[in-house]
Amino acid sequence: MNPDSDQASLHSISLTDLTKMSGLPMTIVSAVVQCDDLAGLRYLPLNEAETTEIGQRLKNILKDNTIERAGADAQHRWQLGWQEILERVRLGGISENTLLPQYFKHDILRLYGGYIRATTLDFEKRIFRLLKAILFFNYFTNISHVIEFGCGTGANLLQLHKMFPKMKLTGCDWVQPSLELIGLINQETGSNIQPINFNMFTLDGNENINITNFTAVVTLHAMEQLGNNFGPFLDMLISNRPAVCIHLEPIIEFYDTTLEFDLDAVNYHNKRNYLSGFFNKLRDYKKVGDIEIIQSHRSGFGSTFQEAYSIIVWRPL
Repeated sequence: MNPDSDQASLHSISLTDLTKMSGLPMTIVSAVVQCDDLAGLRYLPLNEAETTEIGQRLKNILKDNTIERAGADAQHRWQLGWQEILERVRLGGISENTLLPQYFKHDILRLYGGYIRATTLDFEKRIFRLLKAILFFNYFTNISHVIEFGCGTGANLLQLHKMFPKMKLTGCDWVQPSLELIGLINQETGSNIQPINFNMFTLDGNENINITNFTAVVTLHAMEQLGNNFGPFLDMLISNRPAVCIHLEPIIEFYDTTLEFDLDAVNYHNKRNYLSGFFNKLRDYKKVGDIEIIQSHRSGFGSTFQEAYSIIVWRPL
């Protein structure tokens, strides 16, 4: 391609895009997102040849029997991954960059039913941060306590602390390095985030979790690891009756399998054994009056092979 034509076809993320991605009103989005937050968020749509090449990469992945799958037996991988982040933080201190998980590294992404090439490698990370800020601002105004399940490196909790310095925060994860990272965040920032060792598969550690009707629950790319084994965790949430539950996860039910682009994502989702049946189960609970679904929204944004930024917000009745 001609560099000049590349420049001419560059697109920029706008407040309208974030309104579309979040499914929330422009008044909410514009109250959170500043012009500087959007600077440099530019991308090029891929052409047909480039799209075909991505499709071939996916076919190779789907044939690869060594691809890691989510599940209860994957705990050791998270132990190693978050230990790597812990060592990075010990050397470089607490920051958004040192806490960044290793999987934010792609410039080929999904947007509105097609592939794009971001002009910078921090594009996905920045969109993720903005979507979180919009959701937190909209839903946590009258919340006194937020519990993040599957809190990983603690980056989301640090963002919450900066937005709501007086809010009580709890981070739950099933591996020790994650809990140590929370300890370091507390030491460096003066936050008082409570770390709890909790297993979302077995519910081990449940006795240490205190959920009230002023508590919000959040999962961000965490329930994806449960596959179809989310039932005990979901039932625990319903029985504990939090004020609201927010999930930013890959939701397989949101794809349109009549479209090749979406079917590719479904095949990848299943290959990785990601969250399956969760939204359908919520709808079942809604039908019998156990819960209210406040928001269910496909953002249209994702990493190369799937969309992990679908939004579901609900509460027990």
